[in-house]
Amino acid sequence: MSDASDTAPEEKPRLVEVKERAVVVGGARLATAMNDAPRALYARAPLVVLPDIGFVWQDYLSLLERHATQRRVFALDWPGFGSSKGAADQRDQSALPGDELLAQTLAVWMDSLGIGRAVFLSTGVSGMVAIRYAAAHPRRTLGLALVAPVGFHPGGVISWLGMRILRTPLLMRRLDGYVTSLLVGPAVTAEAERVLERHRRLRLEPGYAASLQTFTSLWSSLQTSHQDITRLAQTLRVPTMVLRGALDPLVTDAEARQAAAALSGLGGRGTLSITLPEAGHLPFLQQQERFDQAISGLVETAEVVALDTPEQP
Repeated sequence: MSDASDTAPEEKPRLVEVKERAVVVGGARLATAMNDAPRALYARAPLVVLPDIGFVWQDYLSLLERHATQRRVFALDWPGFGSSKGAADQRDQSALPGDELLAQTLAVWMDSLGIGRAVFLSTGVSGMVAIRYAAAHPRRTLGLALVAPVGFHPGGVISWLGMRILRTPLLMRRLDGYVTSLLVGPAVTAEAERVLERHRRLRLEPGYAASLQTFTSLWSSLQTSHQDITRLAQTLRVPTMVLRGALDPLVTDAEARQAAAALSGLGGRGTLSITLPEAGHLPFLQQQERFDQAISGLVETAEVVALDTPEQP
C-alpha cells in the first residue's frame, strides 16, 4: 500500500510569461507583447492578437497567457494608444481610411518580427484591419477570428447614436468611462475589473487627450470603408470565425450575421458564428473557457489547412 504522501499533486498548467518589447515601425515605437516560446512551438501556427482601438494589449493579457503554452503569441498597441509612444499620425498626409493605414502598419510590424504566417484574432475595428491584411497577404494569413466585427451593417438609430459618440471628441471626453464600462460588460471576473481599473488610470495620463483624438479620428475615417470591407471579406479563403458577446452594446447580432455571411460568400469556406451569453465587447473576459475552446478549434483547423498550402512571401 502506498502512502498518501507518495501521490504527486495534480500539476497546474505552466504559466508562460508574456513580456512587452519595443518594435520600431516607420520611425514609431510600437509596444509589442510576446512570449519567449521554446523552439518546439515554432512548428505551431502563431496567434496574433489585434486589440480594438481604444484598448491596449494588456487588456488581452489573460487570453495571451492561456494560449502562450501552446504556441507563439503576439499583440501590439496601435499607434497613438497605450505604450506606443511617438507613433506619428500619418492621416494628415494621406487620404486613406484609418483601417487601411493600420493594415499597412500591421504588415511592416509582422515583417519586423519575422512572422511568416499566423492566425489573427481581432476585435471591433481591428477586424477591418485584419481583413485588409488577409486580402493583401492571403498566403500569410492562416485564419481569422473576428470578435465583435464592425463595418458590415448600417445599423439602426441606436447604432447611429453610438457611432456619433465615438466620432465626437467632446462627447467621448465626457463619456469615455461610461463607454468603456459598457463595452467591457459585466465585471463579474477579476480580469474584467482589472481592465476597467487600467482604463481609469489611462485617463489620468498626459497622453490621454491625444489618444482620444486619434480614437475619434479613426472612427470618423471608417465611414468610407464599409462596402470595401464587405467586398474584401468575400474574397478570403481561410478558416474564419465570428464571435460576439450577447451583451455587446456596439455590435448587433445583425452586424455579426452580416459579417459571417460576407466571409462565407463567393464560394469561400463556411464561417462559424458564435454568440457567447452574459458577455460584452471583449467576451473572453466573461466566458474564458468557451472563448478559448472556440479559438483553439479555429487555430487547429488552420494548422491542418496550412499543411496543404505552401508558405510564400
